[in-house]
Amino acid sequence: MTTDTAAAYRFLYTGDHESIIYAALKKLHLRPNQEGYEDYLQEGRLYFPQIYASFPEDPEAKPHQFLAYAQQALTWELGNQLRNHRRRELPLETGDHTALIEETVSDEDVLSTIGLNDFRTYLIQLIGGAGNTGEWRFLVGTLVDQLTPAEIATKYGVNRTTVFRWRRSLSRRLLRTLTPPEKLF
Repeated sequence: MTTDTAAAYRFLYTGDHESIIYAALKKLHLRPNQEGYEDYLQEGRLYFPQIYASFPEDPEAKPHQFLAYAQQALTWELGNQLRNHRRRELPLETGDHTALIEETVSDEDVLSTIGLNDFRTYLIQLIGGAGNTGEWRFLVGTLVDQLTPAEIATKYGVNRTTVFRWRRSLSRRLLRTLTPPEKLF
């Protein structure tokens, strides 16, 4: 079915049909006071004619079914755009990381300081008592189950970014816990 953009926008601005865009943004936890809200609102309006054209039946004949279809399609499209935008911003952390890497305690120093034969057991006990669920999952997944970050993500139904966030949180906790305060910085 071929339709023109004018018919799609006429349908969108008829009655309260535009509220599906606001509902999709709300479902994505975007609020009017957040930066970028207006941009995603515009993106939703721009994407609407494609949804209108891709609906398998006549949107005018079945408006309720079409509006439900359109809201879900908008949520998926805007969610993908939001994830891609956040993913592009993630690696843009500034600063020189070599100093942090050089100051990190080596494995030999940690093992000699702790004096334990099984470093894995110590870590599991340490995080088991003080860590959060994500840190625990990462630690057990890597040390006990010998899983890669992608496999851990699949096992717990999260994305790899979340697993790397767990790893970063675990590293920071271990750095604070295992490094004496006078040598921390």
